[in-house]
Amino acid sequence: MKKKLFAGIMMSSMALAMACPVSAMPSDIREAVSQSDYNPYQYVNSYTYYDDSELIYIGANYVATADAMIRQSPFGTILGSVTPGQSYYVVGECPDCMWYKISGNVSGYVYASYLVPGYSYTETTETTETTGTALNVRALNMYMTISGASSVNVRTAPSRSGSIVAVLTEGTEVHVTGNVLNTEWYECSYNGETVYICDDYLMPEFPQTMACTAQTLYVRDSADFSGNVLGVLNHGDKVRVSADENDWLRFSMEDGTIGYVYDEYMSVVD
Repeated sequence: MKKKLFAGIMMSSMALAMACPVSAMPSDIREAVSQSDYNPYQYVNSYTYYDDSELIYIGANYVATADAMIRQSPFGTILGSVTPGQSYYVVGECPDCMWYKISGNVSGYVYASYLVPGYSYTETTETTETTGTALNVRALNMYMTISGASSVNVRTAPSRSGSIVAVLTEGTEVHVTGNVLNTEWYECSYNGETVYICDDYLMPEFPQTMACTAQTLYVRDSADFSGNVLGVLNHGDKVRVSADENDWLRFSMEDGTIGYVYDEYMSVVD
C-alpha cells in the first residue's frame, strides 16, 4: 500500500501545468523532462513511497548518465546523488511516473532520464565527442524522409563534426539501435557499421513486430502514463506495432482492443 507523506489536490494535467510555475520543479529534474505527453507537475505535491511489489519490475544494473539526485521519494527529500558512469541496481520503475527506485549504499528514487541499462551504455573514443556516450536503446526499422534537402549525411559520431561515411537518399531503410541521450542523434547500424544520423530525417517504418524487453510492462488504453491499465506484456512477448505516438507504441491486443506501451522497453524483432 502506498504511504503518502503529503498529498496535494490532484488537478487535470492542463490546469496543473498552468498553476505550477517552472521554478517549482527541482533543477536536477527540470531539464530532463522532455516527453510532450508527460506532466511531471502532477506529482510535485504527491510524495509517495512505493512497496517493491508495486513497481514495474526491472531488477538490473543501470548506469548513471548525469550527476542526478537520489531522493527519498519521487520529487522528495535529497538523500545523495549518483555518479556519471557508475552502475546502480534498479529495483523497478514507478508505475505512474518516470522514476526508478535504486538499491545500494544510498537507496531511493532517481529520475528515469538519468539512468540507462548497463548493456546500452557505451564508451566512445571519438576525439570530437565527450567520452561516455549514453544510449537509450530503441531498436526500430526506420526510413529516410528528407525535406528541403536531396540527401542526408551519415556520420561516425553523434555530431555534425563527425566524419561523413555515407550519403543516403530519401526512402533508404536503416536499422536504428538507439538514440543518444539529450541529443537529436540516432545510433544506427548501416552496412555492418555503427553510424549516427540526425533524427530530423528518420521516420519509423510501420507496421513492424516488436518484443518486450522488460520483465513486465503495462499496456494502457492511451498514450500516457495516466492511461488505464489493460493488461501486461511479459519479457519476450511479441506484438505487431502499428504506430508510434509521442514515444508510445500502438498495437491491437488479442481481443481487438487498442493498447499502448512505452517504447523504452520494446525492441524490433529481426
